[in-house]
Amino acid sequence: MYVDDVMLAVGIALLAAALLTVRSIIGLLSKSSSLRRQWLWLGGIIALFIVSYVGLIVLWEERALVANDLVAVVLLVAGGFTLAVTRLSFVTTNDVVRIAKLERDANEDPLTGTYNRRYLDNKLAEEVNRANRLNVPLSAVLIDLDHFKHVNDTYGHDVGDMVLRHVSSLIIASVRPNDTVIRYGGEEFVVLAPNCDTDAAANLGERMRMRIAESTLSLPGGQDLAVTASLGVSSLAISGTGDTMLRAADQALYSAKRSGRNRLCTAPADGATAGT
Repeated sequence: MYVDDVMLAVGIALLAAALLTVRSIIGLLSKSSSLRRQWLWLGGIIALFIVSYVGLIVLWEERALVANDLVAVVLLVAGGFTLAVTRLSFVTTNDVVRIAKLERDANEDPLTGTYNRRYLDNKLAEEVNRANRLNVPLSAVLIDLDHFKHVNDTYGHDVGDMVLRHVSSLIIASVRPNDTVIRYGGEEFVVLAPNCDTDAAANLGERMRMRIAESTLSLPGGQDLAVTASLGVSSLAISGTGDTMLRAADQALYSAKRSGRNRLCTAPADGATAGT
């Protein structure tokens, strides 16, 4: 009987260690993850096993059950197996989370949380291939903050960073779920808009322009800073390339700058530039 109790106690200890490992795994996963919910269920089941093991010890001590060495051995092995599986799962989950974070850090702009220029190359090629394969439109909206150098010179680079985060959040709030927001460089952003022709992209861009112009940023000193942006819009031409589309958007953007800023210009397929 003593040996059986010892084996059950060791089984409980192994399950408790497995439960701690499950807790560590849950800590690695986001709260909205369905995988996290499944690990929570498993943690509950392991906790139930522990309670059952304790119940067996109590019943055996009270002689309500006849001790069975085979049962004790099976329960001990079950505890060890559970611990081994949860430890392996922890190592695997930790590696997956670490790799995902490395990939995210490699493709994400740390200041604004948008994608970075590195990500643009692969994403642009992917969207161009998709547009050509499915014969659907693809557009690019290039956004450049007006007089951003003046903001940095007047208020300092910390405020400049606040402005970039503020504007990027407004852009993200304006786009559609399938659009991709990328920090193109400095104070420039580009939005890749699949299934979006020039007119639809211009409407999207105008929505972003108005939201930026109408939203003020509260500075630490109590001042409200208003910023504006100029935008250029272009669409992928038949048999065109992503680079050509971006160059056309860039030309349209400069037209918007030359036309007085805080406005949007489009680059139609014929090469002309129209303003709004």
